[in-house]
Amino acid sequence: MLRRRRTHQFKRNTRNTNPNRRRIMLKNIHKKILLRRRIYSLLQLAADAKTAQS
Repeated sequence: MLRRRRTHQFKRNTRNTNPNRRRIMLKNIHKKILLRRRIYSLLQLAADAKTAQS
């Protein structure tokens, strides 16, 4: 299961910054989220393959 992340400080940081910086921060965090989801799905595939194998 994907863990919940603490976003309060991040949201406060993004709200109090200029628009260009905000865009960059949001893009970076979005890439991080996508990567985390991709890794999670790979782990699920590996677990499914392991259970199917045995």
